[in-house]
Amino acid sequence: MKDEAFIASIMEKGEQAKQKARIAFTVLSATQLNWKPWVHDWSIAQCLDHLVISDSSYFPVLKKITEGTYYMNAWTKYSPISTLWGRLLKDRLREQVKKKMTAPRIFQPTASEMSIDSIERYFSNLDSFLAYISKCRTIDLDKTIIPSPVTQIITYSLRDALSFLVQHEHRHLNQAIKVQTHENFPIK
Repeated sequence: MKDEAFIASIMEKGEQAKQKARIAFTVLSATQLNWKPWVHDWSIAQCLDHLVISDSSYFPVLKKITEGTYYMNAWTKYSPISTLWGRLLKDRLREQVKKKMTAPRIFQPTASEMSIDSIERYFSNLDSFLAYISKCRTIDLDKTIIPSPVTQIITYSLRDALSFLVQHEHRHLNQAIKVQTHENFPIK
């Protein structure tokens, strides 16, 4: 069903993510953005890069949906486990971490050292993501089933995808803030 109130709430959570990142990260140096508490942990820049990669992987399908050219193939349309996948991902990608997860390879950050422009790249990507979400106000969120960018076998409703994606946004911003509050975080 079309649900403008749901889209408005997702947009609000997206704007809150932008504000959270702006307050926490725009004053940081490249050294601070790339600092890691442990060698296998992600830096703030890597958390932001991961969000850019994962969010933008949904742009092609969101573009088709918002332009009215999206086509659901037989599997996507009739998969008996779409609801299960949606529920599972909403539970696993909560804003508050219940269990640490390993990101799929396609969502891994691209580099260990990133430039200061990773913050602006994140904001630009989030603006694009929110623009697509805003255009979903007239879309049937429950009957529009989309495949995962990881594998076409995994499908879920657009409503579930938007729910877990905005949770995922805050999850990794919280992770990045945790890096920033580490006792050994560099002063400059």
